[in-house]
Amino acid sequence: MIQKILLRTVQTWDIKKKPEYRGFKCGNCQKYIHKAWHYFLKKGGYRTPVHFCNLCKTKISTLKNKGIYRTFTCDNCGGKMFKAWHVWTKKKKVLSEAHFCKKCGEKLGINKEIKGIIYDLDGTIISTKKLHEAAWLYAGRKFDIPISKRMLLSQSGISNEAAAKMMLPSNKKYLIKKFIAAKVKYVMGNLNRATLFPGILKVMEQLLQRGYSVWICTSAHKNFVKKLLNALKPLKKIIKNNVVWREMYKKEKPSPDALNLTIKKMGLIKSQVCYIGDAFSDYKTSTTTKVKFIYFCHNIKNRDLRIPKSTSVISSHKQIFNFLK
Repeated sequence: MIQKILLRTVQTWDIKKKPEYRGFKCGNCQKYIHKAWHYFLKKGGYRTPVHFCNLCKTKISTLKNKGIYRTFTCDNCGGKMFKAWHVWTKKKKVLSEAHFCKKCGEKLGINKEIKGIIYDLDGTIISTKKLHEAAWLYAGRKFDIPISKRMLLSQSGISNEAAAKMMLPSNKKYLIKKFIAAKVKYVMGNLNRATLFPGILKVMEQLLQRGYSVWICTSAHKNFVKKLLNALKPLKKIIKNNVVWREMYKKEKPSPDALNLTIKKMGLIKSQVCYIGDAFSDYKTSTTTKVKFIYFCHNIKNRDLRIPKSTSVISSHKQIFNFLK
């Protein structure tokens, strides 16, 4: 009798072919619950757990004095959870449902469909390469610090603090604050030289229209980001508050802190996002975070040879759609 009730209940469900990451619902009233009465259906072409809230259990007289009332646990690691991957599989004409926690779902590669795009800012969305290089050369001349081509290449994608430490010789480390201040002053005074890469706004709009979550994750500081967005109104209108800047995370790139925070704010998992950046530090950050990386190289002839040839490359932002099919 119980199996018949469970079967009738399951037959009312809207079973999704694709895995869903969500909370648990009562099998009858469909309200979200953290604890439930657990039953198991094993007839009618199903092998699946069925859960009922306290109220629905009392309404169905056949279920009285049956079932186990407990929290939900992962079918892989056994850990308690309030949200899970709900995965349906079909084998020999029998439908089965399993539940996996976020961590196990990621390990098992349950959902690798890309749902979010994370962009670096400098050199990826906006063309500021020459501006930052000119700013460091300016600071170098002011404090009589020779700035090499290698230094200019290495500073791309990292914070001002990390770049200054790399450029200053050991006997002039005491100048670091003044050195950075001179560089920042030059950049802020010449922000009108920053331009958007061709097609980036249109691509972002198309991504949003298709249901993707679009964010910016940058090593740039809050003041720079705010002033830049105020100068580039169309970008600000599209991206809104979906920005993570340097003050929002502890360790700078290539630490995974920045990307991990961005992914958390997006409400996604690592396998559901890809990170687009223009620098070696962006590549290393994606590697430490274990997310898909797409190398934006506007001029392929000048690609950074430190980034492996096997890495996905785009020279135009519209090419991102080739990787989202």
